[in-house]
Parts: sequence; C-alpha cells; structure tokens
Amino acid sequence: MCGIAGILDHHAEAPLRTQLEGMLAWLIKRGPDGSGEYLDGPLAMGMRRLAVIDLEGGWQPLYAADGQVVLFQNGEIYNYKDVRTELRKLGFAFRTESDSEVLAHGYVAWGIDGLLQRIDGMYAIAILDRRSGELHLARDRFGEKPLFYAAVQGRFAWASNLLGLACLPWVDIDTDPQALDDYLAAHYIAGPRTFFRGIRCLLPGHRLSLHIADPVPAVSRYYRPRLDQTGRVSDDELADATEHAVRSRLVADVPVGVFLSGGLDSSLITAIAARAQPGIMTFSMGFDSAAHDEAQHAKRVADYCGTRHHSFRFDADSFDTLLPKVAAELDQPLGDQAALPLYWLCREARQHVTVALSGEGADELFSGYGYYRQFLGVGGLLQRLRDRARGRRPTTTPDLRRFTHNPTPVTPSGFPLLTDPADRERLTGHTVNPGDAWESDLIDWLDSASDPHKRALATDIGTWLPDDLLVKFDRMGMASSLEGRAPYLTPRLAELALRGADAHARMTLSESKRALRRVARRWLPRDILERPKQGFVLPMKTWLRNWFDKRGGAQIYFGSAALPGLDAQFAATLVERDLGEGLNRERLLYALVMLAEWHAAAMSRVGALRPGAASLPARAMAG
Repeated sequence: MCGIAGILDHHAEAPLRTQLEGMLAWLIKRGPDGSGEYLDGPLAMGMRRLAVIDLEGGWQPLYAADGQVVLFQNGEIYNYKDVRTELRKLGFAFRTESDSEVLAHGYVAWGIDGLLQRIDGMYAIAILDRRSGELHLARDRFGEKPLFYAAVQGRFAWASNLLGLACLPWVDIDTDPQALDDYLAAHYIAGPRTFFRGIRCLLPGHRLSLHIADPVPAVSRYYRPRLDQTGRVSDDELADATEHAVRSRLVADVPVGVFLSGGLDSSLITAIAARAQPGIMTFSMGFDSAAHDEAQHAKRVADYCGTRHHSFRFDADSFDTLLPKVAAELDQPLGDQAALPLYWLCREARQHVTVALSGEGADELFSGYGYYRQFLGVGGLLQRLRDRARGRRPTTTPDLRRFTHNPTPVTPSGFPLLTDPADRERLTGHTVNPGDAWESDLIDWLDSASDPHKRALATDIGTWLPDDLLVKFDRMGMASSLEGRAPYLTPRLAELALRGADAHARMTLSESKRALRRVARRWLPRDILERPKQGFVLPMKTWLRNWFDKRGGAQIYFGSAALPGLDAQFAATLVERDLGEGLNRERLLYALVMLAEWHAAAMSRVGALRPGAASLPARAMAG
C-alpha cells in the first residue's frame, strides 16, 4: 500500500523534482514508511510507501526489461504468488518478494491488457515503457484505490490524492457545476468528474495510455461486471469462493484484523478469518444510544469465533471537533455520516494492526438494501403499495433513465436522493444541462441486466460503491495509515453473486442476501445470521442543531463560508426552515455542512501552495 503521483511537463517552469515532492507531500499518511522517485527528462514519477508485503525489499520503483520498464503501484496484488510462478516458468527472474514486482515483469510478458486480465487485487498502477515511449495508468476493477489525473496541452499529471493535483498552477480548479449538482443530489460525486473542472477520476476497471512525446490521454475500459448472465450458482461454489476471498485478503507481513459490526457481512468474514488465523483481532464501534448500538452483537460474534476483540465507544460530544478532522482528510466532499465513526474506528484499530478487512460490497452484490425490494416483480408491487401507504412516492424502472434527474428523486437503484432538480437549482442559482457520455454509458450497461432487480444492484455497484463507500473506507483508513481490504470484491465472488438465477433467489420481502445467508450457515449459528440489518446510523438531528447553535445560526455560518456555486442565503434559509420543522432533511443538512468544512480545509491547504488559489472559488461556475 502506498500513494503514487507523477508529472509529465514539456513546459515546466519549476524543477520537476520540486513539483513531484510537493505532490508526494499530500501522500505521507498513505505512505509513512518512506518514498521512491524516478526522473527522466520531462517525466517525474514517485510514491510514498506503507510497507505491508516484503517489508525490506518492496521499495519502488521496480524495474523489468533491463530497466526499460519502470513501475509504481498503490495497493496489493493478492494472487501475486501465482502470477510470479507463471512468470518464472517463462524465464523471468525476481529480485524481491514484493507483489508489485510481478506487475513489471507481467507487463513485459503480456502487455498491459494481458497483465490486467491476470491480476486480482486493489490497485492504482503507473508503468513507464521507455522502449515505446508510453505511459500506462490503470485502476482496479471496483475502485478500491483512487487515481486522479489532469491534462492540458503538453502537460499531464496523476496522483492518488486529488488535492495534490489541484496545487499544480496549470490545473483548472474552478468548480465543476455538474459535480456540485450530483453532490447536492446524492451527497457524493459519481463518475469521472471531480469537484474541480480540470481534474478527472480514472474510473474503476479502466486504464489510460499516452505517449511521452505527445501526452494526450486515451482512456479505455478493461473490466465491467456482466449483467446478462443467469444460471444457478451452487452453495458449494459460492462458499468456496467466499472462503478463498477472505483467505486471500489475509496475506500480509504485518498484523491484520477485521472490522466487526455484528451484521452478516462482517460476521462471515470474521468467522472465516478466525479459522485461517486463530485469535485474529476484531474491532467494533459502540454508541451511547441503544437504538444505534451494535457492540453487544459484535461481541457475541467475537466470542463465538474466538477473536481478540476490541470495542470502542463513539463519543457524541466529539462531533464538533471530529467533523472538521474528517473533512480535512477528504480530497473532495463526501456527505456520508458514517465517515465519522469509521474515522474513529480506523484511528483506534491502527494502534493494533496495519491492515483491516471489512464487508464493503456485500450489500450491493448480494442485495442487502431494503429499497431494492421495489424491483421484485409482484413482490415489488406490494412494496410500492406499502410505500404509497406511507406517503412515499413509488418508483418504477421505466422512470429511472437518469442518474439524478428522474421523475422520482432516486437513482436507478431506488437510492433516495437529498434533493430534486428544482431544489438544486435554487441552491446553486444555476441550471445544469444534465446528461453526458458517462451517464449514457451507465444507463446502457444497466439496461443489459437480466432483470430489473439486478439493474438496481448494478446501479449501486457502478456509483454508490466506488464513489461513496470505497472512498469513505479508503480515506478514513489512510487518515491513520491503515490499509483497508474488501474480500467481497474479489472478482470471482462478485461474478458468482451477479450470476444468480432470479431476483427472488437474491431477496424476498422478508429476507435479504438469501444466498450469502445460506452459505454463512456453514460458519455461523442461526441466531447471529437472523439478526436484522443495522448500519452506522447516528443521532444526527441533535448534533446538527447544536452545531448551528454554537455558530450563531445558519445565516452566520453559511454567510461566512465562501462556497463556490452555492447560494449561501438560500442554503441558510433552507437549514433554518428544516431546523424549525424538526429536521426532516438531516442528510441534506449534513451534506451542506460537510461541503462547507471540506471547502474551507481544502482551499486553505491548496491556497498555501498555489499562488492565487484562494481567489479562484469566486470565479467558480463561470462559463
């Protein structure tokens, strides 16, 4: 695990090493153990390392083809031993035990596409091929590791941290209006856009190539889960894939633990991991409110599995100090409330382990969210009738042809949005022309699904998972130099989960994640498996009310926040109205607060390193 960065500049006005060192400074928490650099003419590449595998020998860059291929990687390759064995049979010699070295030799043996088809891992990769004068970047299949890039004529740069790119003087950091619109809709920014117009996110399962002499990036997809496959998956096959997924993610030369909430997903990981590594450490977060506390359930699982369990209690009084800390660890705004306890949990777990396994991806792959039920055919009709009786507007698949601009304020998965287009226009004073190539491609992929229910799951796999859940897991872990791993995102396991025969094999009106629940019975008792799903749900209403009270009210708070593209007066009025009506839109209020806190922290740091940056937000939304 580490962070990578690089810059290719044919018009450099400052020494490239100096610029690279500035970018790498943003990655110190990602890689506290040291750094590596490579400079060659107009190109500078580097990394910061968190040593996890081959602690002594795994320093980068790593080379192949007599030094003509240069590699940097952020992440882990879990099947590196199998790939290394295959390469040795082809005559390649290795000088380290590092998982990263297989990437350099694998590229020489099979090319970039052949390499990416063979590896299983979470990664952001940069490969320089001096023989062809090409640079290749690639990101893992589901988006566990971040990779951002920026390009203008004669210049190209990339980094694991978006703000490291924002500090480059030639990068456009005006606010992207569509990104802001998406954030105000969903509390996260989806797809290749970022908060800054001049920076793009390399999507999961994508790679990028360019020529050093003429750095025009060409982006292509090398992986996307198939949605059209159907067929029975046996419990034996699913159980074997699940066990392999967990065991493969335990490989490390440092201590490994498991985040344990007491729910199905983390409990199954814990049970398998505890058999592979008896006495493995587990970590859970408790809350003072009984309605939000799962600590006792986690302890029940830990006792059953024989783990060394650590339970921490979230201090509600720390909200005021914790929220700005979380905002400062984000490279773009993320209005997910669960980032607060996760930040706390990662910080405490890092005192004991360097790697932590967690259940990200299980809900999306195996159908764990209640809002998926509306797509269950006849069962979905009953669910929609229930929604109508509760005053909720029911949704139907034909309505959901957009990401955030649907007749019903939901995404195509049924995930409820914070706002509708009219709300967002009032908040920004700006009409966004919705729809772009990314959204069209997303809808085309969703329409290939074998049934409406799978289409809903796929929406979250393509948006909510990489752009919220995995961002949160990565950034909160890296804030404490803790590597997070998600076993359910092993490609083979994910493909089996999505191949399931029909919607009712995945979920019914009374039972979620049916296939995974059946498999889990091989490791866990029934009373643990039948507990209702519960996630990180926080007493946000009280916290938000106190937040604004301590800051003189919403008018003063938003009036002093220089938020680009946001009508501060309307935002304050909306907040005051909602506070007076009982906080019915607490998700939106929290997202607005996080946007304000993130922007203040980000622009303060960027402004200190980039002359004139502090004045740029005033020009945001221009053009």
